[in-house]
Amino acid sequence: MKVAWDISHQEFTIEDDYYFSKLKKYAKKEGIQIFEIKKFSELQKFEILVFNYPEKPFLKKEIQMIKKWQKEGKKMIFTGYYLNEDGVAEIINNVLSGIASVKINYDKLISKKYFFEDPLFVLTRCGKLKVLMPCSASLKGGKPFLKTFSGKIAGTKEKNIYLLGTCVFWDNFSIDKFDNKKFSLKLLKGEI
Repeated sequence: MKVAWDISHQEFTIEDDYYFSKLKKYAKKEGIQIFEIKKFSELQKFEILVFNYPEKPFLKKEIQMIKKWQKEGKKMIFTGYYLNEDGVAEIINNVLSGIASVKINYDKLISKKYFFEDPLFVLTRCGKLKVLMPCSASLKGGKPFLKTFSGKIAGTKEKNIYLLGTCVFWDNFSIDKFDNKKFSLKLLKGEI
C-alpha cells in the first residue's frame, strides 16, 4: 500500500525523524509505504493522500484537483490543530468548503476528567480504541468516528474525506500512547 504525504503546503514532513520516525517505521512494518510529495500534481498517482497541518493556502486549481480526486474516490486525510494555529483550520476549511460539509472549529478541546498529563491532551474513542488527541480542535459535520468522552467530535469523515482536529496524534510523543498506533495504521489503511 502506498500513501502520499503532501509537503507542498508546508505540512509537517514525514521525513522529520524528530516527529514522525515511529509512524514511518510502524507503517513500513505493516506494508504501508509513505512517500513525501513535494509537487502537488504528483499526488494524483496515489489513492491515499495525507495533508498533515497545511500552513500554505491551496491554489484554486489545487482545490479543483482535490474535488476531482474526491469524486474519483481517493482517500484524503486532513489534520489540523487547535485555535486555528498558523491559520491551518482556515486553510483546511477553505479547501473542504466546496467538497464536504465537514469543518474544523477555531477552538480547543479540553477535558478535566479524561486526559493524559494535561487537560489539553484529551482522550477520545474510536469504537473500542482509546486515542490520545493532544491540542485538538473540535469538528462539525460528516460522520464522526472519533469523539471525546463528553461527545465532542475530534475526527469525522464524509465519503472519502477524513478530518481530524489535531496533527499530533501520530507523532513520536503520542503514537505509543493508548491505541494511537493501531488507530493511525487503521486510518492509513482505510479501515476507519
